[in-house]
Amino acid sequence: MFGYYPNASKTHLIVKQEYVQSANDLFDGTGITVIADGDRYLGAAIGTRTYIEQYVKNKITEFVGEVKILSAFALTQPHAAYSAFCHGLIGKWTYLARTIPHSSELFKPLEDAIRTIFLPSLTGQSPFNDTDRNMLALPTRLGGLGIINPSLMSSHHYTTSVNVTSALVNLVITRTTLMPPDLEIQEFEEKKLARNQRKAMETKSVTELLAILPAKQKRSVEIASEKGASSWLNALPIARHGFALHKSAFRDAICLRYGWQPSLLPSHCTCGSLYTVEHAMNCPSGGFPSIRHNEVRNLTSAFLSEICHNVHTEPTLQPLQGEHLKYKSANGEVGARLDVAAQNFWGKDNQTAYFDVRVFNPFAQSYTNSSLSKCYRKHELDKKREYEERIREIEHGSFSPLVFSTAGGMGPIATTVYKRIASLIAEKRQEPYSTTLFWLRCKLSFSLLRSAIMCLRGSRSFHSHSQHHSIALACAEAKVAH
Repeated sequence: MFGYYPNASKTHLIVKQEYVQSANDLFDGTGITVIADGDRYLGAAIGTRTYIEQYVKNKITEFVGEVKILSAFALTQPHAAYSAFCHGLIGKWTYLARTIPHSSELFKPLEDAIRTIFLPSLTGQSPFNDTDRNMLALPTRLGGLGIINPSLMSSHHYTTSVNVTSALVNLVITRTTLMPPDLEIQEFEEKKLARNQRKAMETKSVTELLAILPAKQKRSVEIASEKGASSWLNALPIARHGFALHKSAFRDAICLRYGWQPSLLPSHCTCGSLYTVEHAMNCPSGGFPSIRHNEVRNLTSAFLSEICHNVHTEPTLQPLQGEHLKYKSANGEVGARLDVAAQNFWGKDNQTAYFDVRVFNPFAQSYTNSSLSKCYRKHELDKKREYEERIREIEHGSFSPLVFSTAGGMGPIATTVYKRIASLIAEKRQEPYSTTLFWLRCKLSFSLLRSAIMCLRGSRSFHSHSQHHSIALACAEAKVAH
């Protein structure tokens, strides 16, 4: 009646041991194979506990072999290996865990391979204690790497699978031939509940982790949890889009993310100071902090050029002619310039929107006791006091400070601006807003990341520091907060 005709020779009937003879008698001559221990079905296993455990052990051995192969690849291509792990391998054992109950212990050899072989090959760091491992297992949006512990997550995966499919399973058991109209709604609600439960588990894990982390590493996780700080990890490493990192850059990026010491750093800077990561992020020798600022400025200008008229980089403001500015810190200099100007950005006829970029290092000693929100607010207010009144009263325009952290996060005003940019670009290109925003965040994230690595690894020399260059550098550095 259903139009389904099974091939008997390809059909296996799994029965309990005491029913084997009865089943053989009943299906004698049909070509159906009767088995008692179990069999593979749709990538899972059905049968006795002994059979299922052996099946899982064999699959785990296979997964461990794949992890070892990927670990060897990670020695030269860690970024690609990380992407293959998170977007490929994880899915394999997640599916297995969804179909097998009580499998946590069986997954431990896989976790051991991840912890002792893959992670050291990927990051260049070892060994990993329990705290570090739990940190890296967190999703990227919460400051981790999304490299989950399969042994700890297997039970959750199975329970979720049972709950989501429970309504459909009940229909099969009761031999219901008609799909109830609310089946999809039931499945949707179960999936929603499962997502909420997973997020609650992750939030609990973060809370517990932050309670035991040293202050410096706690700060690192908080910074890595910022919106946009993990965009470079979530994007596929496609070189033609500028989203691929070579092995040294990837490992340096991981070290910067977690406050780990990068390898092979010099002991002293050319300026004479001890060479630390914090010093490298701020030292003007070589002009790298200025390059970091200029990269963001130029990228923003390129975005605006696609959607606005009369876009200018480093526009010069009109000189003051007797006007009095309210704040002492206001910039009243002749020849004062901002970073970017664009006409009609906010949809107001002929009004010019002015933007000024500031990139600060959240790991700097001066910010140790300040929350990230306070840091952003401080820098935004500083920029507003410096330029907002002059832009409003003399230029008759709007002013928006674009404040970034070196880790890739951005202040609330910058977030609003780039969401507006994404919306306008999406509308023009007729592409989804969410996709456009993700692409834009990735562009900014990789720009800041590469600039940070340049600060860390770039060649510093005294020879380029002529008097003229020093003045230009000082002017540029005024736009970059340390």
